[in-house]
Amino acid sequence: MSSRTDNPNAGSALADETASWVSAAGRFVAGAPPARASKLDFTWRSLSEVDLLVDVLAAAEGPIGLKTRMELAAYVGEVLVRQFGGRWATGEHFGEVLPPETTTKRRAKAKAEPAQPTQMIEKRLTGGPALQHQVFEQSRAWSVENGVVGSTSTVGGPAAMMRMAADAFVKSAGSNGMTWLDYSPESAMRLDDLIDEWWPASPSKDTYESLVPALGAYLGEALVLQTGARWIRDPNEGYGLELNGQVVYPMVEVSRRFELGPEHSIAQFYREVSIGWLATDEKASAAVEATKTKRGGIFGRGRG
Repeated sequence: MSSRTDNPNAGSALADETASWVSAAGRFVAGAPPARASKLDFTWRSLSEVDLLVDVLAAAEGPIGLKTRMELAAYVGEVLVRQFGGRWATGEHFGEVLPPETTTKRRAKAKAEPAQPTQMIEKRLTGGPALQHQVFEQSRAWSVENGVVGSTSTVGGPAAMMRMAADAFVKSAGSNGMTWLDYSPESAMRLDDLIDEWWPASPSKDTYESLVPALGAYLGEALVLQTGARWIRDPNEGYGLELNGQVVYPMVEVSRRFELGPEHSIAQFYREVSIGWLATDEKASAAVEATKTKRGGIFGRGRG
Protein backbone atom coordinates (compact mmCIF):
# COMPACT_ATOMS: atom_id res chain seq x y z
CA MET A 1 0.00 0.00 0.00
CA SER A 2 2.96 2.31 -0.28
CA SER A 3 2.81 5.03 -2.90
CA ARG A 4 4.54 4.50 -6.24
CA THR A 5 6.76 7.14 -7.73
CA ASP A 6 9.44 7.53 -10.39
CA ASN A 7 11.67 9.41 -7.96
CA PRO A 8 14.91 7.35 -7.59
CA ASN A 9 15.15 8.51 -3.97
CA ALA A 10 11.65 7.29 -3.11
CA GLY A 11 12.81 3.99 -1.63
CA SER A 12 15.06 5.78 0.81
CA ALA A 13 12.33 8.28 1.70
CA LEU A 14 9.80 5.54 2.42
CA ALA A 15 12.32 3.68 4.56
CA ASP A 16 12.85 6.90 6.49
CA GLU A 17 9.11 7.10 7.16
CA THR A 18 9.16 3.69 8.82
CA ALA A 19 12.35 4.54 10.70
CA SER A 20 10.70 7.67 12.08
CA TRP A 21 8.04 5.56 13.83
CA VAL A 22 10.63 3.13 15.16
CA SER A 23 12.67 6.05 16.47
CA ALA A 24 9.63 7.67 18.09
CA ALA A 25 8.78 4.40 19.86
CA GLY A 26 12.34 4.25 21.15
CA ARG A 27 12.08 7.79 22.50
CA PHE A 28 8.90 6.89 24.34
CA VAL A 29 10.65 3.98 26.08
CA ALA A 30 13.74 6.06 26.84
CA GLY A 31 11.61 8.80 28.39
CA ALA A 32 9.60 6.49 30.65
CA PRO A 33 10.50 6.13 34.36
CA PRO A 34 13.22 3.45 34.68
CA ALA A 35 10.99 1.06 36.67
CA ARG A 36 8.41 1.13 33.89
CA ALA A 37 10.83 1.40 30.96
CA SER A 38 12.28 -2.00 31.85
CA LYS A 39 8.83 -3.52 31.21
CA LEU A 40 8.29 -1.81 27.85
CA ASP A 41 9.49 -4.70 25.68
CA PHE A 42 7.01 -4.24 22.81
CA THR A 43 4.88 -7.21 23.85
CA TRP A 44 1.11 -7.14 24.18
CA ARG A 45 1.28 -7.40 27.95
CA SER A 46 3.58 -4.35 28.09
CA LEU A 47 0.62 -2.25 26.96
CA SER A 48 -0.78 -2.50 30.48
CA GLU A 49 2.22 -0.40 31.54
CA VAL A 50 1.55 2.06 28.73
CA ASP A 51 -2.06 2.43 29.88
CA LEU A 52 -0.81 3.19 33.39
CA LEU A 53 1.63 5.77 32.03
CA VAL A 54 -1.15 7.43 30.07
CA ASP A 55 -3.16 7.82 33.27
CA VAL A 56 -0.13 9.17 35.14
CA LEU A 57 0.67 11.68 32.39
CA ALA A 58 -2.92 12.86 32.10
CA ALA A 59 -3.18 13.36 35.87
CA ALA A 60 0.14 15.20 36.12
CA GLU A 61 0.12 17.29 32.98
CA GLY A 62 -3.47 17.63 31.87
CA PRO A 63 -3.77 17.43 28.08
CA ILE A 64 -0.93 15.34 26.68
CA GLY A 65 1.14 17.12 24.03
CA LEU A 66 1.25 16.17 20.37
CA LYS A 67 4.85 14.91 20.57
CA THR A 68 4.03 12.52 23.40
CA ARG A 69 0.84 11.35 21.66
CA MET A 70 2.83 10.53 18.53
CA GLU A 71 5.41 8.62 20.57
CA LEU A 72 2.60 6.68 22.24
CA ALA A 73 1.14 5.86 18.81
CA ALA A 74 4.58 4.76 17.63
CA TYR A 75 4.92 2.36 20.56
CA VAL A 76 1.48 0.86 19.93
CA GLY A 77 2.32 0.51 16.25
CA GLU A 78 5.59 -1.23 17.03
CA VAL A 79 3.75 -3.74 19.25
CA LEU A 80 1.50 -4.52 16.28
CA VAL A 81 4.58 -4.89 14.08
CA ARG A 82 6.86 -6.87 16.40
CA GLN A 83 4.33 -9.13 18.11
CA PHE A 84 1.60 -9.50 15.53
CA GLY A 85 3.47 -9.30 12.23
CA GLY A 86 2.10 -5.97 11.04
CA ARG A 87 3.93 -3.60 8.69
CA TRP A 88 4.20 0.18 8.83
CA ALA A 89 2.52 1.72 5.80
CA THR A 90 4.25 4.49 3.88
CA GLY A 91 3.41 7.22 1.42
CA GLU A 92 -0.22 8.29 1.47
CA HIS A 93 -0.98 5.72 4.19
CA PHE A 94 1.76 6.99 6.52
CA GLY A 95 0.95 6.19 10.14
CA GLU A 96 -1.13 3.07 9.49
CA VAL A 97 -0.01 -0.46 10.33
CA LEU A 98 -0.90 -2.97 7.67
CA PRO A 99 -2.00 -6.52 8.56
CA PRO A 100 0.46 -9.41 8.22
CA GLU A 101 0.81 -10.68 4.67
CA THR A 102 -0.41 -14.14 5.72
CA THR A 103 -3.60 -12.55 7.05
CA THR A 104 -4.08 -10.59 3.82
CA LYS A 105 -3.80 -13.77 1.72
CA ARG A 106 -6.04 -15.79 4.02
CA ARG A 107 -8.74 -13.12 4.06
CA ALA A 108 -8.58 -11.96 0.46
CA LYS A 109 -12.36 -11.90 0.15
CA ALA A 110 -12.87 -10.11 3.47
CA LYS A 111 -10.11 -7.53 3.46
CA ALA A 112 -8.33 -7.09 6.80
CA GLU A 113 -8.26 -3.39 7.61
CA PRO A 114 -5.05 -1.63 8.70
CA ALA A 115 -4.60 -0.49 12.28
CA GLN A 116 -4.67 3.21 13.15
CA PRO A 117 -2.37 3.71 16.18
CA THR A 118 -2.92 7.47 16.31
CA GLN A 119 -6.68 6.95 16.46
CA MET A 120 -6.19 4.33 19.17
CA ILE A 121 -4.34 6.89 21.28
CA GLU A 122 -6.97 9.58 20.75
CA LYS A 123 -9.72 7.12 21.65
CA ARG A 124 -7.86 6.14 24.84
CA LEU A 125 -7.32 9.78 25.82
CA THR A 126 -11.01 10.59 25.44
CA GLY A 127 -12.17 7.85 27.78
CA GLY A 128 -12.20 4.98 25.30
CA PRO A 129 -10.99 1.40 25.81
CA ALA A 130 -7.53 0.64 27.17
CA LEU A 131 -4.78 0.36 24.57
CA GLN A 132 -4.22 -3.26 25.59
CA HIS A 133 -7.85 -4.02 24.78
CA GLN A 134 -7.77 -2.11 21.48
CA VAL A 135 -4.68 -3.98 20.30
CA PHE A 136 -6.24 -7.28 21.34
CA GLU A 137 -9.33 -6.49 19.26
CA GLN A 138 -7.12 -5.48 16.32
CA SER A 139 -5.24 -8.77 16.50
CA ARG A 140 -8.54 -10.65 16.44
CA ALA A 141 -9.62 -8.66 13.39
CA TRP A 142 -6.38 -9.75 11.74
CA SER A 143 -6.98 -13.34 12.89
CA VAL A 144 -3.58 -13.47 14.57
CA GLU A 145 -4.62 -13.28 18.22
CA ASN A 146 -2.68 -16.48 18.93
CA GLY A 147 0.46 -14.47 18.35
CA VAL A 148 0.23 -13.10 21.88
CA VAL A 149 1.15 -16.50 23.26
CA GLY A 150 4.56 -16.37 21.64
CA SER A 151 6.86 -19.04 20.26
CA THR A 152 6.45 -21.38 23.21
CA SER A 153 3.09 -22.53 21.89
CA THR A 154 3.35 -25.77 19.92
CA VAL A 155 0.67 -27.61 17.99
CA GLY A 156 -0.89 -30.20 20.27
CA GLY A 157 1.11 -29.07 23.31
CA PRO A 158 -0.33 -27.76 26.59
CA ALA A 159 -0.03 -24.10 25.55
CA ALA A 160 -1.92 -24.63 22.29
CA MET A 161 -4.64 -26.67 23.96
CA MET A 162 -5.17 -24.14 26.72
CA ARG A 163 -5.24 -21.26 24.26
CA MET A 164 -7.92 -23.05 22.22
CA ALA A 165 -9.98 -23.72 25.35
CA ALA A 166 -9.66 -20.10 26.49
CA ASP A 167 -10.62 -18.74 23.07
CA ALA A 168 -13.65 -21.03 22.92
CA PHE A 169 -14.73 -19.67 26.31
CA VAL A 170 -14.27 -16.06 25.13
CA LYS A 171 -16.40 -16.66 22.05
CA SER A 172 -19.13 -18.40 24.02
CA ALA A 173 -19.19 -15.71 26.70
CA GLY A 174 -19.16 -12.99 24.03
CA SER A 175 -22.32 -14.41 22.48
CA ASN A 176 -23.92 -13.96 25.90
CA GLY A 177 -22.92 -10.32 26.23
CA MET A 178 -19.59 -10.73 28.06
CA THR A 179 -17.50 -8.67 25.64
CA TRP A 180 -14.86 -7.59 28.18
CA LEU A 181 -12.88 -10.85 28.13
CA ASP A 182 -9.64 -9.57 26.56
CA TYR A 183 -7.06 -11.51 28.65
CA SER A 184 -6.14 -8.37 30.59
CA PRO A 185 -5.52 -8.44 34.36
CA GLU A 186 -8.74 -6.52 34.88
CA SER A 187 -10.77 -9.13 33.02
CA ALA A 188 -9.23 -11.99 35.01
CA MET A 189 -10.20 -10.29 38.25
CA ARG A 190 -13.79 -9.86 37.01
CA LEU A 191 -14.32 -13.62 36.71
CA ASP A 192 -15.74 -13.58 40.24
CA ASP A 193 -18.48 -11.24 39.02
CA LEU A 194 -19.21 -13.53 36.09
CA ILE A 195 -19.56 -16.53 38.39
CA ASP A 196 -21.84 -14.60 40.73
CA GLU A 197 -24.00 -13.51 37.79
CA TRP A 198 -24.26 -16.89 36.08
CA TRP A 199 -24.47 -19.21 39.10
CA PRO A 200 -26.39 -19.06 42.39
CA ALA A 201 -24.64 -19.36 45.74
CA SER A 202 -23.37 -22.89 46.46
CA PRO A 203 -24.20 -24.28 43.00
CA SER A 204 -24.44 -28.02 42.48
CA LYS A 205 -21.35 -29.50 40.88
CA ASP A 206 -23.12 -30.69 37.74
CA THR A 207 -24.04 -27.07 36.87
CA TYR A 208 -20.47 -25.83 36.68
CA GLU A 209 -18.12 -28.81 36.37
CA SER A 210 -17.93 -28.70 32.57
CA LEU A 211 -17.02 -24.98 32.65
CA VAL A 212 -14.12 -25.32 35.08
CA PRO A 213 -11.53 -26.24 32.39
CA ALA A 214 -12.58 -23.30 30.18
CA LEU A 215 -12.58 -20.76 33.01
CA GLY A 216 -9.27 -22.13 34.27
CA ALA A 217 -7.76 -21.94 30.79
CA TYR A 218 -8.82 -18.29 30.49
CA LEU A 219 -7.46 -17.44 33.93
CA GLY A 220 -4.20 -19.19 33.07
CA GLU A 221 -3.87 -17.44 29.71
CA ALA A 222 -4.28 -14.06 31.41
CA LEU A 223 -1.39 -15.00 33.71
CA VAL A 224 0.70 -16.22 30.76
CA LEU A 225 0.33 -12.87 29.04
CA GLN A 226 1.04 -10.87 32.18
CA THR A 227 3.97 -12.86 33.59
CA GLY A 228 5.45 -14.98 30.79
CA ALA A 229 4.69 -18.26 32.58
CA ARG A 230 4.33 -21.47 30.56
CA TRP A 231 1.75 -24.22 30.57
CA ILE A 232 2.77 -27.67 31.77
CA ARG A 233 0.86 -30.90 32.26
CA ASP A 234 1.37 -32.85 35.46
CA PRO A 235 0.22 -36.51 35.23
CA ASN A 236 -1.41 -36.24 38.67
CA GLU A 237 -2.55 -32.61 38.95
CA GLY A 238 -3.40 -31.85 35.33
CA TYR A 239 -2.64 -28.55 33.58
CA GLY A 240 -0.65 -25.97 35.51
CA LEU A 241 1.47 -22.86 35.00
CA GLU A 242 5.17 -22.79 35.81
CA LEU A 243 7.55 -19.89 36.22
CA ASN A 244 10.95 -19.96 37.92
CA GLY A 245 10.26 -23.38 39.39
CA GLN A 246 6.93 -22.38 40.96
CA VAL A 247 3.70 -24.01 39.77
CA VAL A 248 0.03 -23.03 40.15
CA TYR A 249 -3.10 -24.83 38.93
CA PRO A 250 -5.76 -22.40 37.64
CA MET A 251 -8.41 -25.09 37.11
CA VAL A 252 -8.07 -26.19 40.73
CA GLU A 253 -8.49 -22.60 41.93
CA VAL A 254 -11.59 -22.09 39.77
CA SER A 255 -13.11 -25.31 41.10
CA ARG A 256 -12.45 -24.13 44.68
CA ARG A 257 -14.11 -20.80 43.91
CA PHE A 258 -17.30 -22.67 43.01
CA GLU A 259 -17.05 -25.00 46.00
CA LEU A 260 -16.01 -22.49 48.67
CA GLY A 261 -17.65 -19.33 47.38
CA PRO A 262 -16.47 -15.70 47.28
CA GLU A 263 -14.01 -16.15 50.15
CA HIS A 264 -11.87 -18.11 47.69
CA SER A 265 -11.70 -15.21 45.23
CA ILE A 266 -10.26 -15.68 41.75
CA ALA A 267 -9.22 -12.01 41.80
CA GLN A 268 -7.22 -12.60 44.97
CA PHE A 269 -5.59 -15.67 43.44
CA TYR A 270 -4.65 -13.68 40.33
CA ARG A 271 -3.16 -10.86 42.40
CA GLU A 272 -1.17 -13.23 44.58
CA VAL A 273 0.31 -15.13 41.66
CA SER A 274 1.10 -12.10 39.50
CA ILE A 275 2.66 -10.21 42.43
CA GLY A 276 4.63 -13.30 43.43
CA TRP A 277 5.98 -13.79 39.94
CA LEU A 278 6.58 -10.14 39.13
CA ALA A 279 7.77 -8.88 42.54
CA THR A 280 11.04 -6.98 42.23
CA ASP A 281 11.28 -5.13 45.54
CA GLU A 282 11.17 -5.86 49.25
CA LYS A 283 7.74 -4.34 49.74
CA ALA A 284 6.14 -6.53 47.08
CA SER A 285 7.99 -9.60 48.36
CA ALA A 286 6.75 -8.90 51.89
CA ALA A 287 3.19 -8.69 50.58
CA VAL A 288 3.61 -12.09 48.95
CA GLU A 289 4.95 -13.62 52.17
CA ALA A 290 2.01 -12.20 54.13
CA THR A 291 -0.37 -13.72 51.61
CA LYS A 292 1.30 -17.12 51.88
CA THR A 293 0.85 -17.02 55.63
CA LYS A 294 -2.80 -16.04 55.32
CA ARG A 295 -3.85 -18.65 52.77
CA GLY A 296 -1.27 -21.34 53.32
CA GLY A 297 0.56 -20.73 50.07
CA ILE A 298 -0.76 -21.11 46.54
CA PHE A 299 2.34 -22.23 44.68
CA GLY A 300 2.36 -25.96 44.15
CA ARG A 301 -1.10 -26.34 45.66
CA GLY A 302 -2.89 -29.05 43.70
CA ARG A 303 -6.04 -31.00 44.20
CA GLY A 304 -5.32 -32.09 47.75
